Amino acid sequence: MLTMQTHTNPLDLPARPEASRIRRPRPTQKRLIVNADDLGLSHGITDAILQCHAKGIVTSASFMVNQPASEYAAERLRKYASLDVGIHLNLCQGKPVLPPEEVPSLVGPNGHFLRPSEMGRRLAQWRASPKEIEAEFRAQIDRMRSFGLQPSHADSHHRFHIYPAAAVAFRRALESRGIERARSARKSTWPRTRLAGAHSGNLMRRMAVHSYNYVLQSTVFRDLKTPDAGAALSPRFRGRLHALPEAWMFALAHMPAGTYEIWCHPGFAENGFSEGDPLREQRCVEAAMLVDPLLSDIVLERGIQLISFRSL
Repeated sequence: MLTMQTHTNPLDLPARPEASRIRRPRPTQKRLIVNADDLGLSHGITDAILQCHAKGIVTSASFMVNQPASEYAAERLRKYASLDVGIHLNLCQGKPVLPPEEVPSLVGPNGHFLRPSEMGRRLAQWRASPKEIEAEFRAQIDRMRSFGLQPSHADSHHRFHIYPAAAVAFRRALESRGIERARSARKSTWPRTRLAGAHSGNLMRRMAVHSYNYVLQSTVFRDLKTPDAGAALSPRFRGRLHALPEAWMFALAHMPAGTYEIWCHPGFAENGFSEGDPLREQRCVEAAMLVDPLLSDIVLERGIQLISFRSL
């Protein structure tokens, strides 16, 4: 039973097929990366992620290098060599790694990153400098390496790496640092009950976002090793936090063959941090859910192979 926790994932081919008719064989295996975001954001989040790996189904995590618990997380990771760790590139929380005067389009008057809502608008409208984004991404990767950690993959806080002003900067930063694996721009939901159901909003918005992500993955990110898509929970469960475990069970029960990532945000409540954390309740629910045997059982029953980004 889930409990809350506190802290004080024979072909009949023609003899001579034309190149345009050649198709890749469909995958027959179900492979899933369960990636926990925000490692290093707080002590409670860090400890929850490590527990969900040691006792649950988390296979990978994404590390934030400029947060209050970053050094704590780096030290704790020494005891968890089996956990695959990538970098969670960040443009909207805390201070940049670079001096604020070197990234003026990314920060406010106080030298901190802009709030997620404002940063999202700037990235969508090309009002944030791609050169500054690339430089900051490189600096964050270098900071992770300075902790003695080599990122196996990269993604971003609030998925800002797929926004127009950031996408090419993201790819270039990864190329410059030899990182070959990343989170897919595409999202998918199972079973597919409506067009572009992995996205929210009306049909026009869903189709626009779906098309943008597909083109981005096929062009800018085409040389990166990524999962086929990120798994989005069924729309029937959105906005129902109490049904989150049921939503995960439903998704895993309907997962098709292929390689996918499902990201999560487990965390333990922590005085001085959780009071201002918009995901505080979700984190506690996920921290309990991800170590619950029911979730592990359905993974086994459905023949899902849990992998990490290292397997791509």
